[in-house]
Amino acid sequence: MFRPRSRTLIALLLSIVAAISAAQTAGVMPRLVSAENTLTLQLFRAPTSTEPSSATGTVQVNLQSGQVRIELKQATPSSDYIALFATSATNIQLGTITTDSGGDGSSEATLGAGNYLGLFQITRGDILQFITADTSLTLTATSSLSVTGSASTTATSTQNSTSQTTTTSQITSTETSTNQTTTSAGPTRVQVDPSLRTISAGAFAKFNINIRANQTANVLLAARAVPPRSVAIFTQNLGVANPEFHSTLTIVTSADTPIGTYGITLIALVGGQEFDTQIGLEVTASSTTITSQTTSIAAGVGLSIALSTDQHSYDPNATVNLQGRVTDDSGSAVADAGVSVQVDGPTGAEIVFLSSLKTDAAGVFQVTFKLPASATGGTFTAFATATKGGFASATTHTTFVVGTSSTPSVVIKEVYATDMSATRTTTFSAGQTVLIWIVVENSGATFEGVIWVQIRDPNGTPIWIQFQISQLGTGQTVKIAFGFAITTNMKSGLYTANALVSDKLISQGGTFLASANTEFALTA
Repeated sequence: MFRPRSRTLIALLLSIVAAISAAQTAGVMPRLVSAENTLTLQLFRAPTSTEPSSATGTVQVNLQSGQVRIELKQATPSSDYIALFATSATNIQLGTITTDSGGDGSSEATLGAGNYLGLFQITRGDILQFITADTSLTLTATSSLSVTGSASTTATSTQNSTSQTTTTSQITSTETSTNQTTTSAGPTRVQVDPSLRTISAGAFAKFNINIRANQTANVLLAARAVPPRSVAIFTQNLGVANPEFHSTLTIVTSADTPIGTYGITLIALVGGQEFDTQIGLEVTASSTTITSQTTSIAAGVGLSIALSTDQHSYDPNATVNLQGRVTDDSGSAVADAGVSVQVDGPTGAEIVFLSSLKTDAAGVFQVTFKLPASATGGTFTAFATATKGGFASATTHTTFVVGTSSTPSVVIKEVYATDMSATRTTTFSAGQTVLIWIVVENSGATFEGVIWVQIRDPNGTPIWIQFQISQLGTGQTVKIAFGFAITTNMKSGLYTANALVSDKLISQGGTFLASANTEFALTA
């Protein structure tokens, strides 16, 4: 695992030109109801199903006993079904279901303590008939439960020291509608509108996100279970709820994205707590002829890592909360990725080093540590590196100030795309001009910085770069825009805008201080 040893920016110009998702070979749009001690998942007809169109079903899991009850309604009359929980490694048999003359039937089974990651499947005649969304269950002796791929709200608390990492998860009581999650622990609310969209393969779908917190809180967004050969783009994925935070999730599909109905999990980390909300995307057959100009998302195996602090400045002896997320090239959260975090003081001395962190099912990791009472004032740098087998690793960093600093401490608070009317969007067509907006905050010493933007095409090739020299005073926030014209000969697909800040021109020996990316799609 890479362990950075200097404050020089490690290469951060990632080529995010692809969409990868092997997690689902068939998709469903689940609906979930959480009652006391009971989790209910909806069964939907699989793409291979030969069941009547009116057939439905549910899976109920008792959170205390691990008992599973499966019910089918209006399925094929007088037929035998096999129920199982399918994982990447094995299939757990849950018994058989025999329907009556009306097509109704049920069965019960019990799951023992342990970790379960997979989905419930019902087969008849060796053909997959019903399926749920991907679900991650942790059933222990105390019956705690962690759920992803559902509309349930999971509160996760993580505490770390330099010697060990302890993670605890528990399910909170929730009230759930088709597009809203509300935790009873406080009025924090995550809303997504609409809860379901239908598009043809090669098109894109937008979902509006509204988060309301009970107090000012940092927000970090990610997605899970993005359809194959598609990509998820947030506008914006980092920010502050004060008390509200607004964003848009755009799912850009390819002409070869498999048709089906997908359950995509929106993950919001709000003030250190995770909130999972389920949305549905139905992809139908494309009605247009596939040509070379059709939007295509190529496969990729890269990781992307984001890192932020809960504040930009601290006093000695204060507690620092670092949070981040790891995603793949499709924008989908990556679970169980290895993460190392190192924090260096103003002189380069190592303050914290953790090498055994793992992302949770939402791709999120958190680190909490206390600054020494004798901490030297100045700019501190936090580095994070993510690794996982089969993926290219990723590294990022952020800075924060303790007391006052004689050197810059720069954070790119936002980078996003708009049209010429300054309306945020992630989809453009030939002839339009894309405005790339960069918001930079400096909590350190005043300096004359260089703000850069670089555009990479769907092949990852740099095709355009611009910069602007700007005075960045202590405590100052600067917002600038760069205009990029789309010509008719440009290839359809996913483009990446790399935003960077350096302390001077690189040709003059400058050092990159901050980096962030955003993506936009050029559609036919």
